[in-house]
Amino acid sequence: MIIIQKFGGTSVGSKQRIKFLKNIIKKYKNLKIKTVIILSAISGETNKIVTLAKYFSYKKLKELDCLLCVGEQVSVSLFSIFLNSIKINSKPLTSIQIGLITNSDYSNARINSIKNFFLIKKILLKNKIPILAGFQGITKSGNFTTLGRGGSDTTAIAITAYLEGKECQIYTDVESIFFSDPRICKNYKLEFISFENMLELSSLGSKVLYVRSIEIARKYNVNIRVLSTFLKNRGTLISKKKIFSSSMERVFISGITHTNNEVRITVKNTLNTAGISSKIIGPIVLNNISVDMVIQNSIFTSKFTDFTFLVEKKFYKKAIFLIKKYIISKLGGIIEYEKEISKVSVVGIGLKTHNEIINKILFCMSKTKVNIILISTSETKISVLIKDIYIIKAIKELYYMFNKNIIFRRNGRVA
Repeated sequence: MIIIQKFGGTSVGSKQRIKFLKNIIKKYKNLKIKTVIILSAISGETNKIVTLAKYFSYKKLKELDCLLCVGEQVSVSLFSIFLNSIKINSKPLTSIQIGLITNSDYSNARINSIKNFFLIKKILLKNKIPILAGFQGITKSGNFTTLGRGGSDTTAIAITAYLEGKECQIYTDVESIFFSDPRICKNYKLEFISFENMLELSSLGSKVLYVRSIEIARKYNVNIRVLSTFLKNRGTLISKKKIFSSSMERVFISGITHTNNEVRITVKNTLNTAGISSKIIGPIVLNNISVDMVIQNSIFTSKFTDFTFLVEKKFYKKAIFLIKKYIISKLGGIIEYEKEISKVSVVGIGLKTHNEIINKILFCMSKTKVNIILISTSETKISVLIKDIYIIKAIKELYYMFNKNIIFRRNGRVA
């Protein structure tokens, strides 16, 4: 049996923390379970490297990626030195050695294949622990690439898929995945969450795991367990495992999440011509800018329309430039935007067909006198757009509304 363990930057953030990891490693070694370890760069090192590169005014992402890969190589080398010093045989490996091939999208590369994964198996057969550098890959031509945000998680899950490992364990500085933001509500830990719901939580603001890593896990059916490096607990299992309750069709709420990194853009009074939505959104998405909560408000007898959508804050200036270039200059209209907004989302299963859920959300917003700007619904999430100043009030009220159901479920009763 093979288990893949990934340790984040905070887990290897100091000499003492690196030494602490031996307790986790020895536990599985004593159980005769083969382990493969994936490491991130030491906490804070990547930021230092980027600051240094900015000082020298780097021009190409290719050059920056080559530099950034150093952080993970330092981690795997130091950790291997440490394990070998305490008589635990190990071998550090880089992306070149395992042949982790990516495309050429520098700073946000995607994995194409892992050519030499059999090398990892060979090391395991020699009773050594392979220690792999996360976050990095190489192109077919041999240039270093990095996998973007959450890249070490992506590496770990991809390796688990190739080795057909039993579980990919993601060790972090949090105990598990929580029902809501633990900084806002005194919370309870989720023991299980499905791939679909974790994808929604991640895409809607949860920072524990990033969307790409969950997509790979879902595609190849890789079980993930999120654990604390520093506390003994079972963490949260992310899997396609089915959950049965005493009421088969009862709605199941997995969590509440939020994000405030988006800007609402509205194109007002532009000509309501055929394909206007494509003309507005097309140039934006072709420039790799994602849009969300798209709403077109047209009056049947009017020649004009209003068009509203969300983009990430870092892209809103570019999105406005594209709209002015392709729409305003040709079809007229004005642009309005709002930055002080937050999106709060309730994630679960079968939400669209359970009318009481959206009714409870609307009741919560009404009770706390929070004005809703936009609403978006699907089978797995209901999102409301509100002003930033109301975010904490809204999340607390929603948590208390749905927490009662969770307490009932944990006690084996139907809410």
